[in-house]
Amino acid sequence: MLIGLSGALLMRTADTVPQEHYQAAQIKEPVVFPDPKEAQAILASVEAALAKGLYRDPDLTLQRLARRTGLTARKISQAVNQARGCSVSDLVNGYRVREAMRLLKESDQTVTQVMLDAGFQTKSNFNRAFRAFAGQTPTVYRRSESG
Repeated sequence: MLIGLSGALLMRTADTVPQEHYQAAQIKEPVVFPDPKEAQAILASVEAALAKGLYRDPDLTLQRLARRTGLTARKISQAVNQARGCSVSDLVNGYRVREAMRLLKESDQTVTQVMLDAGFQTKSNFNRAFRAFAGQTPTVYRRSESG
């Protein structure tokens, strides 16, 4: 049976999948580090990998970061959340935006080339992250730093 919801059509699972095929959802408890030093140690490992330029990898994922640091994705995510109060994506974008700011200030590269060199894949994501971090667009930032 199809149900309309805000213009979208959704399949009612209960009408199409027999009950015996359902599995109980496994809800995982978040990892909480009772000792803040553990979260800080994990964060230090992550930031060391990022500081070596890993943030420039446009295909960087949490899983890839986990493999490079020898930690689990879940622990990295929770440690960054707990120690920095942001997501791993926000942490990585912070490194990327700081690099973009440096390049905009110190080079004559186009904004698009700066975006790519800093590890961003799309202009929309770059502009959104840059504005959130710097409070202005990359072009306005470059003008303000050069004049």
